[in-house]
Amino acid sequence: MKPSSFYKNLMSGVSQMIPFVVAGGILISLAYVFDAASVGLETYGTNTVLAKFLYDTGQVAFMFMLPVFAGFIAFAIADRPGLVPGFVAGALAYTGGSSFLGALLGGFAAGYIIELLKKAFGFLPRSFAQIKPVLIFPLLSTLLIALIMLGINIFVTPMTNLLKDFLEDLSGTSAIIVGLIAGGMMAIDMGGPINKAAYVVGVASITGGTSSTLMAAVMAGGMTPPLGIALATLLFKDRFTRQQQIAGKSNWIMGATFITEGAIPYAAANPKKVIPAIVLGSALAGMISASLGVSVPAPHGGLFVVFIMENWWGFLIALTSGMSLTALLLKILLPKAHEENENQ
Repeated sequence: MKPSSFYKNLMSGVSQMIPFVVAGGILISLAYVFDAASVGLETYGTNTVLAKFLYDTGQVAFMFMLPVFAGFIAFAIADRPGLVPGFVAGALAYTGGSSFLGALLGGFAAGYIIELLKKAFGFLPRSFAQIKPVLIFPLLSTLLIALIMLGINIFVTPMTNLLKDFLEDLSGTSAIIVGLIAGGMMAIDMGGPINKAAYVVGVASITGGTSSTLMAAVMAGGMTPPLGIALATLLFKDRFTRQQQIAGKSNWIMGATFITEGAIPYAAANPKKVIPAIVLGSALAGMISASLGVSVPAPHGGLFVVFIMENWWGFLIALTSGMSLTALLLKILLPKAHEENENQ
């Protein structure tokens, strides 16, 4: 399988999963908001009627996260027949404890099981064409993926638990280092494979509504590039063409809503100068976010989910620091716009 195919199939699952995680994370966070009087209790988040309603609804949304993730990975590989074994693989990863990594492996396994079944039953006459997708493929693929998931759950669940414990125990120096690396990764290719690798690990850390330090660092790192560029186009106009200055205004919105891709046109115009500036700014933002103990239960939303963050003030400090460093570095590294045009 080509790396590009792997990435495309993976992102098919991620893109379909994200809305469920966003909805679930925000609803669970709202449950805590409306149950604030019960902080410290084991039943925190479910003690009032409204809080319990929001919490239970959010948990239901989260239950769909892994089945949808695995199902649409399989769909990207094998089209509609891949949905049944893919959803089953995700559900078994959820109940079996292998969680995000198990669902990822199960989704790919489900897709290729269907591809094998298509070849295996290719000898059937055309009169059986309607039977294969509604009987043969769903039945056999579900049975096969269930057997495969038994092995995946046995071997992957311990690894998942170790990763979960590591992420939950992040503190001190370890949190700072992880935050710095994750934040920087978000800016290296601005929506490409490296960015998405950091993002996917961040999403995995909030499975079940857990408020995650890593996810907060990832979000801060992803928001910093467009916001830093927007600030630079406002403060240091001589480093940008008139067109870049106008486009910089839209980066305020893109950065505020956690859309890192707003930085791409600027990085493409001068990658040797812009990419180091945004990577260092994002790394700083991620490091500060983690060091101040910021955590978030939602994988998207940007400034719109600040109100559900733990230590939200630390997130604003991290974001302001990262974007300020990026803007300052752009002023230092970039030539004046008219000079650059003359050199071209």
